[in-house]
Formats: sequence, structure tokens, C-alpha cells
Amino acid sequence: MNDRSDVVKDFASLFAGRTDAYGSWEGGCVKEPVTQLRYLRHLWAQEYIGIYPLTDDNMVYWGCSDIDVNDIDQARNLQTALHIKDVQSWVEKTIKGFHVWVFADKAVDAWVMRRALLAAHAAVRVPAREVNPKQELASGYGNYVRLPYPGALFESPAHRYMMDSHDNPIDIDVFVTTAIAKRTVREKLLPLAELYVPKQPAVFNEDVPAMAYEVAKEMLNPYAKKIFISGPNEGDRSLALVRLAYRLRSDGIAAETAYSIIRRADIRWGKFYLRPDGEKHLAKIIADVYGE
Repeated sequence: MNDRSDVVKDFASLFAGRTDAYGSWEGGCVKEPVTQLRYLRHLWAQEYIGIYPLTDDNMVYWGCSDIDVNDIDQARNLQTALHIKDVQSWVEKTIKGFHVWVFADKAVDAWVMRRALLAAHAAVRVPAREVNPKQELASGYGNYVRLPYPGALFESPAHRYMMDSHDNPIDIDVFVTTAIAKRTVREKLLPLAELYVPKQPAVFNEDVPAMAYEVAKEMLNPYAKKIFISGPNEGDRSLALVRLAYRLRSDGIAAETAYSIIRRADIRWGKFYLRPDGEKHLAKIIADVYGE
């Protein structure tokens, strides 16, 4: 096969991250070296991968916000907030929604990238459901993000491609060339990061049992009910619990009731259930989502 080494090299540079492990498309960590060949295989539809953003020294080369609903306005508003601060970003069409990516010209502190994105979210009131990097300091492997353009050197992907200002797909050659040339410097990210004001966690009564399945199912609005019944998408149970919590908040469900509902969801999905610190993790999800 034609290796298209120029495109692969630039693509790998944009999406550089942890080099000793990568994420599988199905969900899970593959503890093998991340070489340029991995990116090549991804682009040639031989093995789709995700990349862990944090390097060993708590630095990142990119940030990514997940807009997990099919609302292009949220993605574009976030992009506008970044543009106002002279930060170049890219909108990717995913299966269920959009990703907003920012690429740095060289490794930057994870806290700078994360807080810059969070500040942009706050400025335009776009819910920050999943902002990567999720960690400011490396702890374990963290979370990975599936790469865009799966199989793009083999055939044009039906989704997971960057979009132009008219919401049309951008060819991978055009994207990597332009993105490399327009990568953002740390000096542009830092002032935005310094605008970030952390939310105060919500305080609520945690001494409530898991809500009965049938009771929860009857009280939920359609979108929350779909998450509650269908469970995690692509195997990510933690993310599914967070998405459900955000949906419950947007539907006007009180924090205490939401906690009771996600306790039942967790029992059904088996993420934190029976773990000694399981209730602590679930309570933190509600405290963070309902915080101000």
C-alpha cells in the first residue's frame, strides 16, 4: 500500500500523546508502543485507535471537547469563544455529535489546555460534559479519545471527519496541512486558561437508596430514558453515567433524585457497583454535574 508518509507524519504529530499504550476502538487499553505505524494502520482502516493525551511529564499536544448531542450550534459557539481569544480550533463530526479540537505547536501543560477549554465552555454556556485532557496530572492511563479520519486513506469516512465553516467534510490532506500551519502557541492558551473559575461542587443528601428500575423509567424524559435503558455507548460506563447525570439536570431533576437514579443505573451497568468506594464515585459525579 502507498504509505502516504507525509500525511501520516503530520497526522501523528497533531495527535501525539502517550507512547506506551493506546485505546482500542471497542473500548479498553492496549499496552503496546504507539509508533507512526499505528497511525498509518488507523488511516488505512487496519486498526482504529484512540490516543491518551497526557505524556509522562503532564504535558499534552492537543485538547478535545466532546459535544455528545447532535447540536452543531454548541460546537460552533465553543469554536467562536476560542476564536475570540485567537485560538484555532477544529470541529469533528462524530457518530452522535461533535468534537472540538485544539492543537498546540509544542507540548503544553495539561492544566493549561484543560482550563482553556473549560473557560471557553463557560463563556458560551456550553455544558462541559467531557473535556480532554480530563486530568491535569498523570494518574494511571487516564482517558483516551478515538482519532478522527478512520480509514481515510482507504475511503472517505462516513463520520469522524473535520468540517469546514459550511459543515462540509474537509479532506484529510487539507486538514493536516492547514492544522499543522495553524497550531496554537501556549501564549494564546494561557490567558484563556487563567479565566477559568472552578465550579463549586453541589451538596446534597447522599443517604438515599437506588431508585427502583420501573419507577425511574416512568419518571424520565425520552432522552434520559434511552440512556437509562440502553446503557453505555461503546462500552464506556463512566461516561454514560456522566451523560445521564447531565441529562437529569437539564430535565430539572433534583440532585438527590438524580443520585438515586444513577445508583440504579450503576447497579444495572456494573461500573462502581460493589466497589468499596463505589458510592463515593457516584456522589462525585452528581456533585460535579450539579455544581455551580
